[in-house]
Amino acid sequence: MAPISKGTFNNRQWLLILILFAMMSVISFFIFRHAFAFRHVQIDVLVAATSLSLFFFFILLVTMQGFKAVDIYEDQLTIKWRFSVRMVNKDDITAFSETTRKQINYLILKTSAEDVVLPEPLINNYADLVQQLLKWKIKRKFDLPITRHSKYENRGVGVLLMVAGAFLFGFTIKSIILPEFSIDGSKLITLTGRLSMPPEIKGPTNRNAYSYMQLYLLEYPGINFHIDGVGFNSISQNKLKEATKGTPVEVSILKHEYAVKITKTEVPGYFEKHYEWTTIYTYSLTMNGEQLLTVDRYNDSKHSLDNSSKKWSVLIAIVALSMFAYGFILYRQRNKIPVTAPVVEAPVKPVPNKV
Repeated sequence: MAPISKGTFNNRQWLLILILFAMMSVISFFIFRHAFAFRHVQIDVLVAATSLSLFFFFILLVTMQGFKAVDIYEDQLTIKWRFSVRMVNKDDITAFSETTRKQINYLILKTSAEDVVLPEPLINNYADLVQQLLKWKIKRKFDLPITRHSKYENRGVGVLLMVAGAFLFGFTIKSIILPEFSIDGSKLITLTGRLSMPPEIKGPTNRNAYSYMQLYLLEYPGINFHIDGVGFNSISQNKLKEATKGTPVEVSILKHEYAVKITKTEVPGYFEKHYEWTTIYTYSLTMNGEQLLTVDRYNDSKHSLDNSSKKWSVLIAIVALSMFAYGFILYRQRNKIPVTAPVVEAPVKPVPNKV
């Protein structure tokens, strides 16, 4: 059965949605990559990336929710989304209303199931649809409330957004006021030995910005002395190329890792048993009597990294406050009561007294 009027999607609006999705994906990708780029997962950056991604996804769903087209038939309507279709028979429509919110006209179809909200700017056959509803003699009401979601759904989403926004804002403030701690030199121990092979170097690539270096010593077989990206960026690469098998080196590691993984005089924790058991992180390096990395230089590089990470703080703080504000609006939202004409009671005629 051919439609009386066929609705088409607003491709310009769809293109804007795709551009918005691409921008959100790129931002989330770079923040996630930054969270896993160094020795430990940076929990504050990971929380920020997760919160931002969920907020972006929520915005995308809300945007796509209003993206509809309508096919009009003799006895039914076909409400089309990009990925789904809903059939609405004329007998299921109990009332309709044209409502204006923020200078945008909406056509609201009240059905026996959930209401359908159609924004005029996105419906190319909006006038035809109104005429068809009048032709079907559907009751027209004044200013029906826009109820995309129930009050409890709005409150639930509002609470989640407020909690996520406050949590994200707190982590942002923490990353500014209290960045990651420096390495305490008094907690380190220096080991000497000779390389069993040239250093294993992994530089940054287009796909992965994480870089590191691993050393293997003849005196400590099976142990990987790992210098993460913070320390790797502070070492001259030309000096590393001169290292060969048998080159004397000195490395500084945490006393705790020395006791757990080498002398085995301390009991390892859960993550030490199950994660990177053979890896020991290194914070200073001397090779052939020349200091290539010191603890102070490592800490300076770490502080520079923390300062460069703060460029995201303004963006993350704005998004966090936006999440909290929007969640508060949803939580406080009330369904507006339709305006109806006042009921005028007919005057009561006095009863004459019998004489």
